[in-house]
Amino acid sequence: MQIAGRSVAITGIAAVVICLGCGPRAAQKPIAGPTPPKAEVPLPEWAPKNPSPEFLRAARVLKPLPEELLRGAARGDAAAKARMEAYRRTFPAAYEFFGTFSDEQVQRFLSTKQLTVPVKSLRKSQRAALDNWFDTFRKANQGTAPVEMRELGDYLIILYKQGAKRDLSNVDVGFNAKTMGAGHIVHIYFRVIGPDGSVNDLGSAFAQI
Repeated sequence: MQIAGRSVAITGIAAVVICLGCGPRAAQKPIAGPTPPKAEVPLPEWAPKNPSPEFLRAARVLKPLPEELLRGAARGDAAAKARMEAYRRTFPAAYEFFGTFSDEQVQRFLSTKQLTVPVKSLRKSQRAALDNWFDTFRKANQGTAPVEMRELGDYLIILYKQGAKRDLSNVDVGFNAKTMGAGHIVHIYFRVIGPDGSVNDLGSAFAQI
């Protein structure tokens, strides 16, 4: 996988969890205000018992990743299976972040298969949902990654290593969808913009459309 012209080797389960250089470059302007969900929708088995309005909004658009894909990534290895289960625990937080975006933004994403906004432009509720995803990702992956891949358990560290500032003021965040078979795999997607305008992009798959 490519990142800013360099080849980055990521193997096994990390190749599913973290996608480096996984998307197009264009950023989108933020648009205000999601509307609440209006109807019940089928929920994935890992959905929270009392899903938030943001989760329900996301579930109207997104579908869970295929179980065969998740099982295949673990390849029957017990340690890899444990890491995949930890990875699955991050999905609700990713859905909730997705659900903070407006209907117009979601439609743009469905049309173009990408949507990014500057982290510094996120509304308070959106930033809280993003911070919750970072926290969920870190807690879920504590102790599950092998020593040589330990940094992959904290997404903020991953971003910092790709050049993100501590306040993420040079980072865009959103979603992209990459073709897989007849569908598209959806990633929470980051663009780290360097002082020279160069871009490191990376993401983490959590759903399909």
